[in-house]
Amino acid sequence: VTAREPLVFEGGPQRVRRVAIVSGAGADYLTDAAAAGADAFITGEPAERSMAQARELGVHFIAAGHYATETFGVRRLGEHLAKRFELRHVFLDIPNPV
Repeated sequence: VTAREPLVFEGGPQRVRRVAIVSGAGADYLTDAAAAGADAFITGEPAERSMAQARELGVHFIAAGHYATETFGVRRLGEHLAKRFELRHVFLDIPNPV
């Protein structure tokens, strides 16, 4: 889905039934995701504690890149606004390898 290889900390069940997604720097929401019943958590970037925290909570942690996880919403918003207000829009994708 993204152009970069995600960082994966396996800590959850073999079968994933519920996934929580927070774009960008969402590592602080891992505990909330686990409390809501998530088996896997996808965000942009990890925090120092993410690997140990994910294992303790029994959740898979996937960091797919800060920039990479934020482009989905921006692209969709551009499409929506273009349609709603009859605008021409262009998404300029300038990848960030971080």
